[in-house]
Amino acid sequence: MTNESKAALWYDDYYRRIATDICPWNEFLLPELAGTLKPEHKLVELGCGQGHVLQYIAETKLLPQENIYGIDQSQVAIDFVRAHIPKANLSVGDLHQLNLPAENFDFCLLMETIEHLTDPLPVLCKINSMLKEDGVLYLSFPNYLHLPWLIVRILAEKLDKPNWIKLQPVDKIYTIFTIKKFLRTAGFELEKSIGTTYCLPMPWPWLRRLERPPLHAL
Repeated sequence: MTNESKAALWYDDYYRRIATDICPWNEFLLPELAGTLKPEHKLVELGCGQGHVLQYIAETKLLPQENIYGIDQSQVAIDFVRAHIPKANLSVGDLHQLNLPAENFDFCLLMETIEHLTDPLPVLCKINSMLKEDGVLYLSFPNYLHLPWLIVRILAEKLDKPNWIKLQPVDKIYTIFTIKKFLRTAGFELEKSIGTTYCLPMPWPWLRRLERPPLHAL
């Protein structure tokens, strides 16, 4: 069995548990999308999981379902999303082997996914080619300038305690500096960022919502 197949099985098992809470990074994203999307836009989410953002977009009629796309390596996750938005364009696939048309999308979401990619740069380059000239990538990730979170992350791996932070088959440690370098190399221009980016944050209870910054890249 390949590493990709093993990872897909891990995510199938993971997504059999239905999540109901809105994640902190999506609390920032949803108002942004609500003020930006127009019915004629096309949006794709890569690593969409159970598709809570895509469901929100469809249920609030920000986009028709036909203009909503989602890809995830988990068949269980895609089946879950399809049951809620059956007219959306949903498929199972490896993000390292994207086969979507060039200059086709106005928006791409890559939320809490880049750290789980074996090789992020080719994926970002492909995303850039998929977006229209004025297209936008929204990206979020765990920014490990957060010192307490970094310690927990390292201990979870060293002590073989993956459940401490839901350690996934590929789970890399990034900071804002690395992510910005990836984006520049892939041809993106960073427009804005939200969250704990360049300095160590206050203790977790005071900064729960700012744990993972969404980046808005053109």
